Amino acid sequence: MRKKIYISLIIMTSLLVGLSLTFGLKSEPFKEALTFFPLDPQATFDVATSQLALQSIEDEDEYRLKWQTKSLLNQSAYLRQDVSLLFEDGYLKDILSTWEENTNQIIQDKSVLGEDSGHYKVITFHHAELHYPNDVIKSAQTLSFDELYVIDSPLSSLHSFRTPDNEKDLESKRILDYILEQQQKYDWDDLFEYYQIPDEKYTRIPLTQIGRFLETPIPGLTQEETATFLGGLWEGIYKNYVLSIQKSDGSIVSPLGSTVPLVLIPEDPDHFMILFRCADGEPIQLLQTLSY
Repeated sequence: MRKKIYISLIIMTSLLVGLSLTFGLKSEPFKEALTFFPLDPQATFDVATSQLALQSIEDEDEYRLKWQTKSLLNQSAYLRQDVSLLFEDGYLKDILSTWEENTNQIIQDKSVLGEDSGHYKVITFHHAELHYPNDVIKSAQTLSFDELYVIDSPLSSLHSFRTPDNEKDLESKRILDYILEQQQKYDWDDLFEYYQIPDEKYTRIPLTQIGRFLETPIPGLTQEETATFLGGLWEGIYKNYVLSIQKSDGSIVSPLGSTVPLVLIPEDPDHFMILFRCADGEPIQLLQTLSY
């Protein structure tokens, strides 16, 4: 008998504000939800890309980035949705999100203003909802990623790269990476202490690195269960991070300026957590339980 994963989502802030998520048979209004359904093995993405590029230099300190996402399903879908998150030095800078009915393709692009040196990362969740006779609904999904280093130094002209090809850029990359790694480690350690989470029982995976599980299963799960995990993860991220964040006092705030969500996977993956901070520094904890 084929195993199925059923997922419920509980939203917790520092005062344990709760909200549950269950999968129904009908899709919700497009702007309000990105809904995971059982995956359709016949529906696959022929194209799924995210791309960042230095578009123009505005002045000696400011510049514009071109941010583009593309996805092409191998068939037309009842609903196509793409959600792209752009992070700068570990903080959410901007969001690209759209949906289209009865199509197989989505293209998004945006010009983003930047300032000073920075390490940009973009991750995009490409999703399709397919409807069949007898109210059967299935999904297709994949991820794409890109990153770009922009260097604004008095020792060289403003420029960008993905992979450094000289000693100066290699050193610039090392410095930016070190600063971000130390900043995130300090913040994550503080969140673990705040929520009294035993560090040795969880693997830390920033959302920007979750794509590693597209081809490799999460330890303790099959590849099919891992795909369901990813679908449930992005359903929760979309509803409780992309659209808005609910704080402990019930107020709703924009996710812009918040930190990269950190996904915590336990040794026995019957649940996982997501930790991040709002732009004002308030900690947020999401707990998602899994049963098979």
